[in-house]
Amino acid sequence: MSISYVKHPVVKKYSPIVEAMYKEANIAIQLFEVSNSPRSVRALNEGFFDADIGKILSSIKYHENITYVPTPIASIGLYLVCRNDVVCDKTVLDDDTNMIASRFSKEMLTNILPIKAEIAQILLQKKINKMLSIGRINYSLVADDTTEGATNFQDEYTVVLLSIEYYYHILHIKHKSIIPRLDLALKKVLAAK
Repeated sequence: MSISYVKHPVVKKYSPIVEAMYKEANIAIQLFEVSNSPRSVRALNEGFFDADIGKILSSIKYHENITYVPTPIASIGLYLVCRNDVVCDKTVLDDDTNMIASRFSKEMLTNILPIKAEIAQILLQKKINKMLSIGRINYSLVADDTTEGATNFQDEYTVVLLSIEYYYHILHIKHKSIIPRLDLALKKVLAAK
Protein backbone atom coordinates (compact mmCIF):
# COMPACT_ATOMS: atom_id res chain seq x y z
CA MET A 1 0.00 0.00 0.00
CA SER A 2 1.20 3.50 -0.80
CA ILE A 3 1.05 5.89 2.16
CA SER A 4 1.63 9.63 1.88
CA TYR A 5 3.00 11.86 4.62
CA VAL A 6 4.03 15.47 5.06
CA LYS A 7 7.34 16.49 6.59
CA HIS A 8 6.25 17.74 10.01
CA PRO A 9 7.44 16.93 13.56
CA VAL A 10 4.03 15.52 14.54
CA VAL A 11 3.95 13.24 11.49
CA LYS A 12 7.53 12.14 12.14
CA LYS A 13 6.49 11.12 15.64
CA TYR A 14 3.53 9.02 14.44
CA SER A 15 5.04 7.41 11.34
CA PRO A 16 6.65 4.60 13.40
CA ILE A 17 3.26 3.84 15.00
CA VAL A 18 1.59 3.57 11.60
CA GLU A 19 4.45 1.47 10.24
CA ALA A 20 4.20 -0.86 13.26
CA MET A 21 0.42 -1.09 12.78
CA TYR A 22 0.84 -2.28 9.18
CA LYS A 23 3.58 -4.68 10.21
CA GLU A 24 1.30 -6.11 12.93
CA ALA A 25 -1.48 -6.44 10.31
CA ASN A 26 1.01 -8.11 7.91
CA ILE A 27 0.44 -5.55 5.14
CA ALA A 28 3.39 -4.22 3.11
CA ILE A 29 3.60 -0.44 2.73
CA GLN A 30 5.64 2.17 0.92
CA LEU A 31 5.88 5.75 2.23
CA PHE A 32 5.83 8.81 -0.05
CA GLU A 33 6.57 12.37 1.09
CA VAL A 34 4.20 15.04 -0.26
CA SER A 35 4.72 18.78 -0.04
CA ASN A 36 1.81 19.91 2.15
CA SER A 37 -1.21 18.69 4.03
CA PRO A 38 -4.09 19.97 1.86
CA ARG A 39 -2.44 18.50 -1.23
CA SER A 40 -2.00 15.09 0.44
CA VAL A 41 -5.68 14.99 1.41
CA ARG A 42 -6.79 15.82 -2.14
CA ALA A 43 -4.41 13.23 -3.60
CA LEU A 44 -5.75 10.56 -1.25
CA ASN A 45 -9.36 11.50 -2.01
CA GLU A 46 -8.61 11.18 -5.73
CA GLY A 47 -6.99 7.76 -5.23
CA PHE A 48 -3.38 8.70 -5.98
CA PHE A 49 -2.41 7.09 -2.64
CA ASP A 50 -3.92 4.27 -0.64
CA ALA A 51 -3.57 6.02 2.73
CA ASP A 52 -1.99 8.90 4.61
CA ILE A 53 -0.09 8.67 7.92
CA GLY A 54 -2.77 10.68 9.65
CA LYS A 55 -4.96 13.75 9.94
CA ILE A 56 -7.52 15.24 12.25
CA LEU A 57 -11.06 14.54 11.05
CA SER A 58 -11.88 18.18 10.34
CA SER A 59 -9.25 18.14 7.56
CA ILE A 60 -11.07 15.34 5.71
CA LYS A 61 -14.61 16.58 6.39
CA TYR A 62 -15.66 17.15 2.77
CA HIS A 63 -13.74 14.30 1.12
CA GLU A 64 -16.20 11.51 0.40
CA ASN A 65 -13.53 9.00 -0.68
CA ILE A 66 -11.61 9.09 2.62
CA THR A 67 -12.26 6.96 5.68
CA TYR A 68 -10.22 6.30 8.82
CA VAL A 69 -9.16 3.72 11.38
CA PRO A 70 -11.48 4.38 14.37
CA THR A 71 -8.83 4.20 17.11
CA PRO A 72 -7.02 7.55 17.31
CA ILE A 73 -3.22 7.55 17.16
CA ALA A 74 -3.00 10.60 19.46
CA SER A 75 -4.63 13.84 20.49
CA ILE A 76 -3.50 17.07 18.86
CA GLY A 77 -3.88 20.54 20.33
CA LEU A 78 -4.42 23.68 18.32
CA TYR A 79 -2.43 26.40 20.09
CA LEU A 80 -2.46 30.17 19.76
CA VAL A 81 1.10 31.45 20.07
CA CYS A 82 1.38 35.17 20.85
CA ARG A 83 4.08 37.73 21.36
CA ASN A 84 4.19 38.57 25.07
CA ASP A 85 3.15 42.21 24.59
CA VAL A 86 -0.30 41.49 23.08
CA VAL A 87 -3.63 40.06 24.28
CA CYS A 88 -3.53 36.28 24.02
CA ASP A 89 -6.86 34.51 24.34
CA LYS A 90 -9.73 33.26 22.14
CA THR A 91 -10.89 36.84 21.48
CA VAL A 92 -7.92 37.19 19.10
CA LEU A 93 -9.76 34.85 16.72
CA ASP A 94 -12.90 37.03 16.74
CA ASP A 95 -11.17 40.25 15.68
CA ASP A 96 -11.13 40.61 11.89
CA THR A 97 -8.31 43.18 12.13
CA ASN A 98 -5.90 40.56 13.52
CA MET A 99 -3.51 38.69 11.24
CA ILE A 100 -2.59 35.18 12.36
CA ALA A 101 0.11 33.15 10.61
CA SER A 102 -0.33 29.41 10.31
CA ARG A 103 0.85 26.46 8.29
CA PHE A 104 -2.85 25.67 7.81
CA SER A 105 -5.37 27.35 5.54
CA LYS A 106 -8.26 29.38 6.93
CA GLU A 107 -10.64 26.83 5.41
CA MET A 108 -9.08 24.01 7.40
CA LEU A 109 -8.84 26.05 10.62
CA THR A 110 -12.47 27.18 10.45
CA ASN A 111 -13.49 23.52 10.27
CA ILE A 112 -12.10 23.35 13.83
CA LEU A 113 -13.00 26.79 15.28
CA PRO A 114 -14.88 29.88 14.14
CA ILE A 115 -12.27 32.44 13.11
CA LYS A 116 -12.93 36.00 11.92
CA ALA A 117 -9.26 37.06 12.01
CA GLU A 118 -7.26 36.99 8.80
CA ILE A 119 -5.12 33.88 8.32
CA ALA A 120 -1.83 34.12 6.45
CA GLN A 121 -0.92 30.60 5.36
CA ILE A 122 2.85 30.17 5.47
CA LEU A 123 3.96 26.58 4.95
CA LEU A 124 7.29 26.84 6.79
CA GLN A 125 7.02 27.03 10.58
CA LYS A 126 10.60 28.36 10.72
CA LYS A 127 9.52 31.37 8.66
CA ILE A 128 6.52 31.98 10.95
CA ASN A 129 8.78 31.74 14.01
CA LYS A 130 11.19 34.27 12.50
CA MET A 131 8.32 36.66 11.75
CA LEU A 132 7.14 36.35 15.38
CA SER A 133 10.62 36.94 16.76
CA ILE A 134 11.19 40.15 14.76
CA GLY A 135 7.67 41.47 15.39
CA ARG A 136 6.32 41.23 11.85
CA ILE A 137 3.36 39.26 13.23
CA ASN A 138 1.86 38.98 16.70
CA TYR A 139 0.08 35.64 16.40
CA SER A 140 0.48 32.12 15.09
CA LEU A 141 -1.69 29.02 15.21
CA VAL A 142 0.25 25.78 15.61
CA ALA A 143 -0.71 22.15 16.04
CA ASP A 144 1.18 19.96 18.47
CA ASP A 145 0.74 16.70 20.31
CA THR A 146 -1.08 17.47 23.57
CA THR A 147 1.64 15.64 25.50
CA GLU A 148 4.11 18.23 24.17
CA GLY A 149 1.80 21.22 24.63
CA ALA A 150 3.72 23.56 22.28
CA THR A 151 6.47 23.65 24.91
CA ASN A 152 9.02 24.76 22.31
CA PHE A 153 7.20 28.14 22.22
CA GLN A 154 6.52 28.64 25.93
CA ASP A 155 9.90 30.14 26.83
CA GLU A 156 9.55 33.05 24.40
CA TYR A 157 5.81 33.50 23.85
CA THR A 158 2.42 33.20 25.49
CA VAL A 159 0.71 29.96 24.46
CA VAL A 160 -3.01 29.19 24.77
CA LEU A 161 -4.67 25.84 24.02
CA LEU A 162 -7.70 26.51 21.81
CA SER A 163 -8.90 23.07 20.80
CA ILE A 164 -8.10 19.37 21.07
CA GLU A 165 -8.65 17.08 18.10
CA TYR A 166 -7.87 13.41 17.62
CA TYR A 167 -5.34 12.28 15.02
CA TYR A 168 -6.41 9.29 12.91
CA HIS A 169 -4.81 7.14 10.23
CA ILE A 170 -6.77 7.80 7.03
CA LEU A 171 -7.34 5.59 3.98
CA HIS A 172 -9.00 5.73 0.61
CA ILE A 173 -12.48 4.25 0.89
CA LYS A 174 -11.55 1.42 -1.49
CA HIS A 175 -9.58 -0.06 1.44
CA LYS A 176 -12.39 0.07 4.01
CA SER A 177 -12.45 -3.75 4.23
CA ILE A 178 -9.06 -3.77 6.02
CA ILE A 179 -10.04 -1.19 8.65
CA PRO A 180 -11.05 -3.77 11.31
CA ARG A 181 -7.68 -5.53 10.84
CA LEU A 182 -5.77 -2.24 11.05
CA ASP A 183 -7.78 -1.11 14.07
CA LEU A 184 -6.94 -4.29 15.97
CA ALA A 185 -3.27 -3.95 14.98
CA LEU A 186 -3.20 -0.30 16.06
CA LYS A 187 -4.68 -1.15 19.47
CA LYS A 188 -1.92 -3.74 19.97
CA VAL A 189 0.80 -1.27 18.92
CA LEU A 190 -0.52 1.46 21.21
CA ALA A 191 -0.86 -0.93 24.15
CA ALA A 192 2.79 -1.99 23.72
CA LYS A 193 4.03 1.65 23.81
